[in-house]
Amino acid sequence: MAPGQRHLVCGGACRQSATARANRIRARACAVFLVVASLAEPAAAQFAARVGIDSDYRLRGYSLTDDRPALSAQFSYDDRSGLYASVLGLAEVGAHNRFLGAIGSAGYAKRVSSTVSLDVGLLRSQIRGATYGARGFDYTEFYAGTYVGPVSGRVSYSPDYRRPGQSTVYGELEAGFEPATDWRVSGHAGMLVYLKTAGFYQAGETHRDWRFSVARRFRAAEVHASLSGGGPSSYYGYRLHKKTAFTVGTSVAF
Repeated sequence: MAPGQRHLVCGGACRQSATARANRIRARACAVFLVVASLAEPAAAQFAARVGIDSDYRLRGYSLTDDRPALSAQFSYDDRSGLYASVLGLAEVGAHNRFLGAIGSAGYAKRVSSTVSLDVGLLRSQIRGATYGARGFDYTEFYAGTYVGPVSGRVSYSPDYRRPGQSTVYGELEAGFEPATDWRVSGHAGMLVYLKTAGFYQAGETHRDWRFSVARRFRAAEVHASLSGGGPSSYYGYRLHKKTAFTVGTSVAF
């Protein structure tokens, strides 16, 4: 957390109210996730799994593993009706070798033409800090997006981004193409806007991130490299982190 953090002070009733609201939001998010994931017919199900290791695991310019190597495992489910669900587990390796948590999502995608599709869903992140005592990435997000050819855009709203009562909107654009067989190049740009704050960040403050990636497939395996960045720099893990980073990794799909 950045030096000079301003703490909001309220009485016990205020804290209990914020905690109760956060618990209600999480309960509703879990309920929606389970209902959506259970609606698809088993006969039409398509399951996939992927295991990967990366030199660092970064999300929106932040390192979820405190600049250390990461081991991840993702399981996904897609139905012909358009319903889908996925869950990703993340662990930090090399220093503490600790499981950090999971990120789950569920939603519905609808193709409206050969090049256009729409997407709505719910995401729940339950990732603790990679450094003991550090604030993690615990939040719920509702999102809506569209895909037009190789370009996709999404807007996400969180009522409890990393702490109860701190709401945000995140907008992102991503594009990718294959310049040659088994090669893929992609780019990403995003902006997070704080709407209502309950901590250091002020309402209206923006955080930016970008990423450029190259991947090479070898049948079920993939090797990838990314250059990412953004601003402003952030303080976590007891030190200041710049958002610019170069990461490499590999994964295997099943």
